[in-house]
Amino acid sequence: MKKISEQLASLYFTTIILAVLIFWFTWGILLAQSSRFSHEFDVMKSTLVPEWFSPNHGLCLLLKFWFVGLCVVMAVLAINLVFCSWVKIYKTIRIKLITHKLVMLIIHIVFGVVALGHFGSFFFGYRYENVSLQQGQSFALKDGYLLNLTNVHFVDNPLVLGKSPKELSPDEYHHDANFSEVTLNRDGKQVTGGQISFLRPFTYKGIQVTLKRFTPLKNMKGGNDPVRKPGVKLVVSKNPVKFIVFGLFPVMIVGIGVYTIMTWGHRKSNVQDECETENGFEIEKALKLGG
Repeated sequence: MKKISEQLASLYFTTIILAVLIFWFTWGILLAQSSRFSHEFDVMKSTLVPEWFSPNHGLCLLLKFWFVGLCVVMAVLAINLVFCSWVKIYKTIRIKLITHKLVMLIIHIVFGVVALGHFGSFFFGYRYENVSLQQGQSFALKDGYLLNLTNVHFVDNPLVLGKSPKELSPDEYHHDANFSEVTLNRDGKQVTGGQISFLRPFTYKGIQVTLKRFTPLKNMKGGNDPVRKPGVKLVVSKNPVKFIVFGLFPVMIVGIGVYTIMTWGHRKSNVQDECETENGFEIEKALKLGG
């Protein structure tokens, strides 16, 4: 059992897992770029895992296999993380407290929690990727809330929405001046409301409403109609573990930085000791040859 645990905690085993993980992600990127699977990857972006395997809107067998394989690789990586933390770090600091080893143990724990939280975001809550609304329209959410688009404030000529973002000049489209107003109702009563604009989503109790883009008016050949307004395309999501992930991720980054600073001098002294030892061997060898 001791030999198995040491193998599961070894750097060699970690390297193999990471190599497989890189290959699996590369394969996924190639699948996503294929026109054959583009629609199904859109489904993956706009829904949660249970719907990926549903009979009506499920993915094809190949993408299911890719996702299950990814889960298996991540599970093996988690096993490696646990054994590495136990065998190489915890058992050491239990005998003698070494500060940089303790920091590394904390980094491992935080990384595990962040990974679990990110994985849980595929299963819990909900996500609607492309919600198209016009002013005055509503969209029902799964948890009983009703999202209403109460106002669209668009100061530019709606005709610019027919252009690609690369063709727009700063004078044609003003990101900060264009926004929309939304409300959340429940049981026929307004609960809350606010504005959404570019890179400024509206949030309430884990619900996030993000403005993806404004949509052009249909059958509008020219001019700026002051009555009719552009529509919007929204991303509506609720991720119960989002705050855990985004809260702990900076802690992990800071921990890695602290660990690097703490061990930098130790690594430098080790390299110096190795060089001095090697020079000593060379001098001793030269003296023997000279003698």
